[in-house]
Amino acid sequence: MPDPAPSVRLPTLLLFGAGGHARVAADAAMLMPATWGRMLASDRDPARCTGELLPGVPLVALQVARGLDARVHVGIGDNAAREREAEFWGMDRLVSLLHPQASVSRHAVLQAGCLIAAQAVIGPGARVCAGAIVNHGAVVDHDVQVGAFAHVAPNATLGGAARIGQRVLVGAGAVVLPGLTLADDVVIGAGAVVCASLDASGVYAGVPARRVK
Repeated sequence: MPDPAPSVRLPTLLLFGAGGHARVAADAAMLMPATWGRMLASDRDPARCTGELLPGVPLVALQVARGLDARVHVGIGDNAAREREAEFWGMDRLVSLLHPQASVSRHAVLQAGCLIAAQAVIGPGARVCAGAIVNHGAVVDHDVQVGAFAHVAPNATLGGAARIGQRVLVGAGAVVLPGLTLADDVVIGAGAVVCASLDASGVYAGVPARRVK
């Protein structure tokens, strides 16, 4: 009789971060079928490195995490901090997490380290760049570009062909109208409606969105 086929060794996943966003990332990772051999989590704060991030996802000390042969997802909601940690762990080790209840066009592009949460929609021709978050129920319409380490918060909408810069935060329920461009490091307040391109960093809020800080 022929020898049995060798078993496939699945990679280890390290989730870096121990807060609420890391739990969202871990939840998505746990629902990706037959992807990870095991999952662990860690954080820079030693006080957060005990117990479990979610049931079945043990937290380990940073020095233990650094010794792992693992793929890494940085589960930190703050854009600048997520970028720093991604550079620390190495962009070549980053993996994207895609919740099975998200809708992602086969004609979209997801770069390394992204999180696409449950009920998010990514349209055809869209590009979600490295380390970006498209959170629960957010809509990234056709041909949108979401910049590296940006965060599209729950139920936000980016209209077709919008261009979102690096480390931009589009707040919960906010709307960016089609074809507009947001500069790097822009923050859009919750529920705001962006009706014109924004060419300078700052905090924008209201309907229509105006700079408030």
